[in-house]
Amino acid sequence: MRRRRARPEHPAQSRRLAIIERRPHAGPGVVKHGREAVDAFATDVLQLTLRLRPVLEGSPTAWPDGRGPRAVAIARDLVKAVEALDIAVERLYIQAETLEMAHHALEIERRSYQELFEGGPDGYLVTDPEGLILRANGRAGELFACSAEDLVGELLPALVEDLHRPSLEAAIAAFELRDWEGEWIGQGVSAAGLPFSLALTAAVVRHSDRSVYRVRWSLRDVSHRPTTD
Repeated sequence: MRRRRARPEHPAQSRRLAIIERRPHAGPGVVKHGREAVDAFATDVLQLTLRLRPVLEGSPTAWPDGRGPRAVAIARDLVKAVEALDIAVERLYIQAETLEMAHHALEIERRSYQELFEGGPDGYLVTDPEGLILRANGRAGELFACSAEDLVGELLPALVEDLHRPSLEAAIAAFELRDWEGEWIGQGVSAAGLPFSLALTAAVVRHSDRSVYRVRWSLRDVSHRPTTD
């Protein structure tokens, strides 16, 4: 009959062994590696505790030259240190689980943003602080009669008529000082050279020092928008 593995008597050690046995070794990317590192550290702490226990349970008088009491005292100090490590492992598990939940929430948010970016009714662009297009959705490509991939690497002011280009360039340069309020409206030019009325709305993403990191643009064809006198 197969013998069951003996469990340590200390409640904290029993809890640690149970956690190690039931922890799943799966997860995405950094979260997986972080959890595996915590599991490995927890296993090392448990094994060290089990190796020290026989010293504590042994008879000091059986040790020659009076070294027994000293060895037991050292072992007791080591056990206290290991118990402190056990508490640290518990905290590491909590941190690893918090990181995993944050990673999961971030992934959900990323997917939601991707769906909004790709499936929204308006055109969307992401540019660097100089107006270089880094990302574009399909609707933006439709506005300029090209694919979204063709827009990546273009400067946004190059997509409007020459007459309106300086005002857009000036507006982009002014992002370092302030955000936009309202819309910029001018003449966009499609890949076929056809002009259309283009409305732009910008949302600036900044670093902690308030310098511009990225600009998110919403684009609409307002050629058929009613005008007021």
